[in-house]
Amino acid sequence: MSFPPYPLFLRLENARCLVVGGGSVGERKIRALLSHGARVFVISRKLTPFLKECIQRGDATLLREQYDCSLLEDMDMVFAATSDSELNSRIAGDAREKRLWCNTVSNPREGSFIVPSVIHRGSLSIAISTGGASPAIARLIRERLEGQFGFEWARMLRFMELFREKIQTKGLESSENQNIFRAVSRLPLLEWIQEQREEDAVQAICRACEPVLTVKEIQLLWKEAWNPSF
Repeated sequence: MSFPPYPLFLRLENARCLVVGGGSVGERKIRALLSHGARVFVISRKLTPFLKECIQRGDATLLREQYDCSLLEDMDMVFAATSDSELNSRIAGDAREKRLWCNTVSNPREGSFIVPSVIHRGSLSIAISTGGASPAIARLIRERLEGQFGFEWARMLRFMELFREKIQTKGLESSENQNIFRAVSRLPLLEWIQEQREEDAVQAICRACEPVLTVKEIQLLWKEAWNPSF
């Protein structure tokens, strides 16, 4: 029986990640790993200009030009990202023996995990996967969803994060907190953010949680969340 992949979001800060392959695919993997705080180690004879710069800056470490299974020691995960499908299969097999997480680009089913196509909007992440059947279709779905989830989602979630933290400092019962969060989440915050209707948003949020927060407190939270840093 073949089971579907288990969806999972990982924290990779300081994780030791080995990428075998320094071409365009390897570069794409490394860009993503670096953006999530991983420690990246590379094996490749050839490197893209971007990867050469990364290694020169110390953002990534070039271990060797040719792959050897001994290089899997002390790694948390490995990416088989070469143009040689046989080598990618060998890397996947070595990783299985060492019970090491492995992603393969030539045959995703040989690895132990699949990297999904992802949309990021601030703290919102939407991951799309076809289980390795068609990464191209996963990319197509992502492109369609990108138009539906604009950056107003990032600002709304940032406000809700700040709002939640503030409410939790007020010492209310958990049930009271939940009632406030549900009431505010039902407000048309996305539309108000898109239309820059701060006053309507602040007044409605105040009514939903009064007398727990003042208008001034909500205004400060809204302005902090509105900072266009996404």
